[in-house]
Amino acid sequence: MSKEQFLKDLESKLNVVNRGIFKAEAYPDSAFEDIQSLHQMVSSRQNLSPNEKTAIIEELSRLRK
Repeated sequence: MSKEQFLKDLESKLNVVNRGIFKAEAYPDSAFEDIQSLHQMVSSRQNLSPNEKTAIIEELSRLRK
């Protein structure tokens, strides 16, 4: 999967209002492994608590350029 695909999948699984955080061009290529790890964690879980969703979104914000 590409960075764009991982982010699109995270966007749908997290069901957030602010979709701007999921624009692939906002992330450096060096963040790919971190995005992939977040995607694997989210995909392995049936449900995420609101706190977990917030933490994931904060981590994505930190990874942006």
